[in-house]
Amino acid sequence: MFDRIAIFGKYNGFQSWKSIDKLIKFFQDRNKQVLLDQTSCQDFPVERYGVPLLSRDKMLGQFDLAIVVGGDGTFLDVARFVVDQQKPILGVNLGRLGFLADVSPESMLSTMEDVLNGTYDCEERNLLSVAIFDQDEKVFEHLAFNDVVIHKPDAPKMIEFETFINGRFLKSQRSDGMIIATPTGSTAYALSAGGPIVDPSLNVLTLVSINPHTMSNRPFVVDGDSQIELRAHENCNGIARITCDGQITFEINARHRTQVKRHQHFIKLIHPCGHDYFQLLRAKLHWGEKL
Repeated sequence: MFDRIAIFGKYNGFQSWKSIDKLIKFFQDRNKQVLLDQTSCQDFPVERYGVPLLSRDKMLGQFDLAIVVGGDGTFLDVARFVVDQQKPILGVNLGRLGFLADVSPESMLSTMEDVLNGTYDCEERNLLSVAIFDQDEKVFEHLAFNDVVIHKPDAPKMIEFETFINGRFLKSQRSDGMIIATPTGSTAYALSAGGPIVDPSLNVLTLVSINPHTMSNRPFVVDGDSQIELRAHENCNGIARITCDGQITFEINARHRTQVKRHQHFIKLIHPCGHDYFQLLRAKLHWGEKL
């Protein structure tokens, strides 16, 4: 039962205000408690509705359902916040059809009515847990829903690094970097780098090299419970960068080891009843259209 609803808006813009306005009225008419995310809704006129505007620290444990009004980028950020609270998340997409935020503003209220009545589809997706060590000291820790990328910060120069799977050496390579993607992230950066589309129900991780020096470097799929470690090659000098979901970055050098594994909790995604991932792929990738 969803009695406490947390709403998250689109950053740096007022595009989401109209939809948030409708959602607040909808839930208040049904005697539901509504909370607004201070990070993304700082300028929303909360005094008009009497709803609390809370920091994310104060939102912990205070809601039963998270609704993201924005795009897939906003959805990624909120999913990383919600996952450890084990609460479901639903996305209203304000732009083009999204892979994650898949409810349109036009169907938004009818979908919410179905959700409150228990008529919806729910699936679980995995996230990545990333830890970076300087010698034996952990200096960075974060989550990624789509992918973790090792890459050169700016200069058009290759980096050289080694990859280990569960402590076993896989390969050494020179390239522009590598993408470690979840099945969800297989349709993001990894896809544009030549990686495979992975059914999101699978417990696997995909390693996709970015512009490798040799053509023998091909996309590689490993068990989702694997631990992946990236280490700079002994001949490597300068710095590289680790980026989570294209949003969180940390610079590394030859002293650092980067460990990536599946996060202990899964994120729960709510979709309209009858949600079809294959239909979504056809729509996004224009499969079957006449040329």
